[in-house]
Parts: sequence; structure tokens; C-alpha cells
Amino acid sequence: MTGVVTGLLLLTGGCARPQRPTLGGPTTSVDPGPAIKIPEGSGEISTTRAAPRWETVANLSGGSAPAPAQVAIAADAIQWRVKWSCESGSLKMTTTPAPRKPGPLMSAGCPGRGEAFSILTGPVSLAVEATAPWSATVEQQVETPLDEEALPEMATAPALAEGTFYGIERKGGGTARIYRLGDGRRFLRLEGFTVSANTDLFVWASEAPEPTTSAEATAVPHVVLAELKATIGSHNYELPADLPTERIGSIVIWCQPVAIAYTAASLATS
Repeated sequence: MTGVVTGLLLLTGGCARPQRPTLGGPTTSVDPGPAIKIPEGSGEISTTRAAPRWETVANLSGGSAPAPAQVAIAADAIQWRVKWSCESGSLKMTTTPAPRKPGPLMSAGCPGRGEAFSILTGPVSLAVEATAPWSATVEQQVETPLDEEALPEMATAPALAEGTFYGIERKGGGTARIYRLGDGRRFLRLEGFTVSANTDLFVWASEAPEPTTSAEATAVPHVVLAELKATIGSHNYELPADLPTERIGSIVIWCQPVAIAYTAASLATS
């Protein structure tokens, strides 16, 4: 089977992965530095262009026999990549249409793993030549809003807590609601969410009832729920089973490298 991709690697200096203290435990060890209060008018928000993010297009695998694959890359994708791994022998991937610079997307000896990049868009045929089992994930980098559907039970389940996002160091908007499903699981739903664009932002469940500075956000325990899925749109995040809803005072969107809270929603219980 033949592969695809050529190389434009977009490097971004976003936010590094923070530590994961627990609610009710010791306060976070992240040092926020001086409490910088940036006026809420700072950091304009685009309503159509989110921070670049990677989303999965296809998961592929095969053996030594050729097996053509077709993937569809969005017309407005910035770039895309193949994250590959192989067990033994060799692996080679090529694409149709061919990239501007002739040659395979990747060619390597195995065992090994790596990434190959391309800026082709639209339908792309991948061909892979392999001598042993291999696997690959195709991902595209996009700037479009991410609108996940609400879980069906959210239509009738009452919200356990909810609040509206307000700016701290950057602008933010939209609502945060926590729902309990019939099987006992709880989900945080961000609806109509917007925040100033950056990569590697994180969603915190914090004990702070209404933080107005980054220092206030880090002065109390918090739980890192997940990396923020997108800076524009509506998303769902599952809460840990051992996280008490009553201990969550707010949802905070946090950027680690500069240690600042972008935006928060103070939660009121129903």
C-alpha cells in the first residue's frame, strides 16, 4: 500500500502539560508568578478561526501485501501528518497526487516509528510498501470550530451546576454545565464556548468559587480534566468518578508556560 505526505511542520510554542493535583489535597505546585491582571478587553476572540489543533482522519494498518487506502483531507486544513510504526524489514509510503517535491512521503527501516507531513488537500490515495505488519494514524491540522453533539441524556437531565465564562487574563465566553447521566457518570459540557486562541490550553475543575486572577486560580486545589479540545465550539468532558461535584467552584481554562488563567466560569449548583 502506498502512503502519503510531504513536509511542512508547523511548530507552535503553546502551553506545556501541567501537574495533576486533586481537589481536597495539597494546593497546586504550579507557580503562577506575579498576579498579572490584563483588562478583559485584551485578546480579541475570533468567532470563526480556532487555535490550530490535530484531529484524526483515519487509522490504518496492514501487513506485507499492498492495500491501497483513500483519505479525505479538508480543503482548509493547514497540513496533515501520518504517525507510523512498523515491526521489521522496511516501510515506504507514497501519495497520489504526488507532492510538489517528488519522492515518497516516508521510507524507513523497521522496527521504527515516526511522523511524515504533507500539505496536500482533498482526496488523497496512500500506498504502502511493507515487508511486515505496520500501522499508521492520519491526522489533519485545522482551525475550524469544534462542535461536538451533546450527549442524548443532556436534553432531559437537569444540570447539577452551571455558569458563564468571563475573562481573567484573556477574553472568554459561553456556558459550562455539569450533567449526571443515568449510569452515574458526570460530564462537563462547554456550550457556545470561545476563548482567545492558543494551543495546549487545559480545562481545570477548581475549588476557587470565582477566581479573578491567576494567583486566585492556583491558590486552591484543582483537577486537570483534559486538554481543551478547541478554542471555539461546544465540547464534552467526562469528570473523574472520585471528584465530588460540590467541591467544584469553577471551571478554569489554564495556559501553563506563562502560568495564567485565560477564562473561568463560576458554577452555581442547582
